[in-house]
Amino acid sequence: MEILMWIGIVLLVIFIIFIIVVAAFSFYVSSPSMHNATAYNRKVSNQYYRQDGKVVFVRNGNFFQIGGKEIEGADSDTFEVIDQSYAKDINNVYFNGKSVVGASPSSVKFVKSELNANSANSGYLISNDKVFCYGDVIEGAEPTTFVYLHGLYSMDKDYLYYYIDIKIPLKSTPAAISNANEHYIRHKEQVIYQGQVISNEANSFKIISDEYSTDTFHIYSYGEIVEEMVPDGFTIISPYYRKDKNQAYYFNTPILKSDPNTFKVLNDTISKDQRNLYYRGNVVENKKPSEVSRSDADELEKIWKWDSLHLDATTVILVPSDDIEKITNDFYVYNNEVYGRNKKLENVKPEDVIVFDRSENAFVRISNQVFYHGTAMNGADPESFTIISDRFSKDANHVYWREHRLVDTEPSTFKYDDNLYADENEAGEYCLKVAEY
Repeated sequence: MEILMWIGIVLLVIFIIFIIVVAAFSFYVSSPSMHNATAYNRKVSNQYYRQDGKVVFVRNGNFFQIGGKEIEGADSDTFEVIDQSYAKDINNVYFNGKSVVGASPSSVKFVKSELNANSANSGYLISNDKVFCYGDVIEGAEPTTFVYLHGLYSMDKDYLYYYIDIKIPLKSTPAAISNANEHYIRHKEQVIYQGQVISNEANSFKIISDEYSTDTFHIYSYGEIVEEMVPDGFTIISPYYRKDKNQAYYFNTPILKSDPNTFKVLNDTISKDQRNLYYRGNVVENKKPSEVSRSDADELEKIWKWDSLHLDATTVILVPSDDIEKITNDFYVYNNEVYGRNKKLENVKPEDVIVFDRSENAFVRISNQVFYHGTAMNGADPESFTIISDRFSKDANHVYWREHRLVDTEPSTFKYDDNLYADENEAGEYCLKVAEY
């Protein structure tokens, strides 16, 4: 035992020395001096350098992995940095090493924020009577009244802006929301998330976590209303589970039939209440909650020993993995019965599943139905069905891309090419396209 302990200590010391050597080497080769480069003003920016009489841009100063790129036409003698990303010389203004079209080096005003104390590198700049955000102009922004707020939010006397392409008529001076990140801002009664109005209940709006927020009527996940989830009784139980007064949730998906008052999380995969045992939010049909303790749940979580098979969209059975026979990635056999990804296939036996392409296992026939990666190809004729490629197929009447029928292509005249794909139009139909490179 003592020998094993010393072997472990030696291996740990070797590992630590290796990490230190790698870190030191990376620091050494990333050093600007190793590349004959000198920062113009490293206190302001670590991205702009003079190198062999030229101006180079090095993203975040990472010479080792990224390296420097010469800024074509930049004048090294008059070059100076403005902030981390902006710089100028006698001829141009630059953002991240690229010339800012429409900006003038003789007219540069950096924009800071009263809402954000760390706005020294906001990305906003006023030049030549234009307002720029990350090097792009905000069309129509009024420079004399322009104010940067926080994140990608700014304003002038008429509009609230998000980045350069969203503007909202100004009602009042926007305000930060307590405990919120920079994706949020309050605009009178409105709450805005990433430039979109998500709530008109600003007075009741609260931040619950980085993901969740709430007002009087809704729970929001990253600014989107979570259907069925209600504020009353809402609780984040664990990284995977939540509940409200009505039911529990696996992430944001309702766990149907769940009882929030007795709901208990056993591990990331298994949970239970007085009614059911649940596997990733699905009701487990073949095990009772009273049969499964926390240690039992940890055993069932081992996917190399146990796996789930769907009886339907919300109900599963947990069975030993060794007892499952895989036909393709989408169809399985257990006890001589066939299961798809989301349901058990009634009255289907293993011999009824015919795989057209054993190399890809993409196209499968079951009775009079053809499937592409487990999704039914509605209307496909199995008798005349032919595979063209891993994505294209056809029958006597139609050409298909993945599981979708193409509306503008005749099977008798269709000629396959590697550059072909399909895209959905506004009517929900799929049409043949040619990729442009």
